[in-house]
Amino acid sequence: MRSNPQKFYYKSNRLQQLRGFCYAAQFGNITHAADFMGLTQSSVSLQIKALEEDLQVQLFRRNGPHIVLTGEGERLLKLALPCVDSIENISTEFSRDVKQAQKSELHIALNSTTLNFILPPIVKAYIEANTDIYITLHYAEHDEAMSLLQSGVVDFAVLPRRDHLPFPKWSDYIPVFFYRPCLITRHDHPLAGRHKLSVQEISRYELTLPDENLRVISNLYDIFSQHKVSKRLRVNFVNWETTRKYIEAGLVISISSDAIICENDVLVGTPLTHLFPPVDYGFVQKHGVIGQRAKDFIECARGFGRTV
Repeated sequence: MRSNPQKFYYKSNRLQQLRGFCYAAQFGNITHAADFMGLTQSSVSLQIKALEEDLQVQLFRRNGPHIVLTGEGERLLKLALPCVDSIENISTEFSRDVKQAQKSELHIALNSTTLNFILPPIVKAYIEANTDIYITLHYAEHDEAMSLLQSGVVDFAVLPRRDHLPFPKWSDYIPVFFYRPCLITRHDHPLAGRHKLSVQEISRYELTLPDENLRVISNLYDIFSQHKVSKRLRVNFVNWETTRKYIEAGLVISISSDAIICENDVLVGTPLTHLFPPVDYGFVQKHGVIGQRAKDFIECARGFGRTV
């Protein structure tokens, strides 16, 4: 015997059966439910009848054009309505997710050196590969950066590891960039390119160093006393962008990592690895909390990572 195609369709489509049942229950009228669904009254009746046959229960008591849920119908409505609502709203939710993905934002906290010398080529490569993502760079030194990260204002921070400023226990640090401690001078300076410079040789020239709280070399301020050299600094600085100008002018020399030395630079970094430990910069994130966009950015950055 050939089966009825229409009846077979409604028996096999459980979602459609449940939609017809839920709307009929909410309207208390099959015709009104059908109008809302854009179907005929007979189509919705077939859906409900097929559902009742499948479950072997009566879901409605009929009173003329009106219908009333049975006890079994009330129990089924309680189970089915959240599922049907979820399916009905999936288009709206999906569109919202697509729009959010199309206008994605990435917020990064970073200090002066990272902002000016490390991140520019990485940001360029990342936005070229991800044209739908917007990046906001938040300038912040260590304490402020940690505050922005903890409060959720930024997705992650890019900072140096400093012994005197440990990262909080609620965070994870991923080192990516490794640099040599160097004497920073002009190319034509007498000490430029010299092998294993001594503290005494360096001390003969006008030297400037970063503020003690901003140093990235752990023993930077101890090295002179360790070598019994009395050196009083006459010029100190807060950021490398300004200090570079004074070094370029031949007024001072300095000690830092070669993170600030760019390609075809007018300045040169002479290694001081015999005097100071290496320096590393990396990504700081909340422990166990890292989004896919942040992961993609870190992976992009690894291609620019430097080793000592």
